[in-house]
Amino acid sequence: MNIEPGMPASTITSVLAEQGIIENAGEFNSYLDEHDYTLKVRMGTHEVTSAMSFYELAEAITK
Repeated sequence: MNIEPGMPASTITSVLAEQGIIENAGEFNSYLDEHDYTLKVRMGTHEVTSAMSFYELAEAITK
């Protein structure tokens, strides 16, 4: 997953859903909001897989 500068969390979750990494972009977006990950997302390339939990995905895109 490549995250560009200024890319909003909603776009990131949509891309993850399009790539089949997550099933529901809205659910993951809500997870990011509820657990304060939204503002911690880092630009760059992140390794993500469909086997990851929401927690693991959130940690991967904020490192």
